[in-house]
Amino acid sequence: MRSSRHFDFIIAGAGAAGLSLVWKILAWEELQGRSILLVDRLLKPVRDKTWCFWDDRHVPFDDLIHHTWKTLEVRFRDVNFSQELEAYRYHCVRSDDYSGKILDLARRSTRVTMLEADIEGFAFESGSAVMHTSDGPFTAGQIFQSALRPPGFNKLKLDLSLLQHFAGWHIRTSDPVFDPGTATFMDFNVPQKDGVTFVYVLPFSQRDALVEYTLFSPEVISDDAYRKGLEEYIERRFGLPADAYAIEYTEKGVIPMEDRRYPARYCRNVWNMGTMGGLTKPSTGYTFTRIQQHTTAIAAALARGKNPPANIMSPYRFRVYDMLLLFNLHRDPETAVTIFHELFRKNRFDRILQFLEENTRFDQDLRIMASVPWRPFFRAIYHMKHRILTGA
Repeated sequence: MRSSRHFDFIIAGAGAAGLSLVWKILAWEELQGRSILLVDRLLKPVRDKTWCFWDDRHVPFDDLIHHTWKTLEVRFRDVNFSQELEAYRYHCVRSDDYSGKILDLARRSTRVTMLEADIEGFAFESGSAVMHTSDGPFTAGQIFQSALRPPGFNKLKLDLSLLQHFAGWHIRTSDPVFDPGTATFMDFNVPQKDGVTFVYVLPFSQRDALVEYTLFSPEVISDDAYRKGLEEYIERRFGLPADAYAIEYTEKGVIPMEDRRYPARYCRNVWNMGTMGGLTKPSTGYTFTRIQQHTTAIAAALARGKNPPANIMSPYRFRVYDMLLLFNLHRDPETAVTIFHELFRKNRFDRILQFLEENTRFDQDLRIMASVPWRPFFRAIYHMKHRILTGA
């Protein structure tokens, strides 16, 4: 490690957000020569997540896309909806592929110093941003962190809070049972007793797929409950008892879904990113594309000699939409499933994805809202009016 403890930029946290920013800074011509310190407890590829996203624009890292689907399906007890996408494609990236490539780029760059240490806190002292670690303090002109909750986190206004929690198995079978051209976006043909529950299936070939058991609920369930849910689903859907497939690897996660408004800064010259920056979309849990947009905006600002964007929240109307759906997911799971049913029954999947990406016009939003039951949303507006009228 170099002797100096001062850098142009410190990136604290080597998850999707931190690594994406490393990539963007290294690629930006105007930022050549700037020194970077990348810090996390562990700096090696780990296969523990699968990030999914859709995008109708050019994907700048298409060599890392593990699989792409043109067709999505959503399944309910009474009907299955399936459509071939037109403007979009549904992609997945594996965390070890993503982190492996960027960590390799970082190691080969003379501009990047890598440090494995515990991140303990941040401050602004004597004109510099300071990161305190188990290896001592380091300073920088700007710090970008995705490791710690910002100060006062528990005091931020919060009315609605759910967890999107899941366990997934990448399974391999001896017989061809999957359709690698179609991803199951949501399958609600599972018991709904613990909250809104669905399974998504990402087939990579006819013989291997990622099957993920997912819930929107206030509390996580036991490991045994995840296991039972996955085994029952795989046997019922694909006719495969537990001894008919091998589990290649497992993944498990918890994503916050809440109406808390995260601050852009941890403190002066220390900027929040990723989940710690509120980049997770409250109503869906999707974060990956929003991270790419945010880190691109950061790099562009730095290249112009400007501060990163201070307002990284969704536009007001989309914050309201998220709040209304989150209210129904929290208060009335059965009605929430009905909302999803009508949403996918009455709208093109491309339009739904465009809406979830917050890239629709207001008139298009109104047509989507008109396609789902209106009473639950009017009830949600009444209960959440104090937030809606004060900027959501």
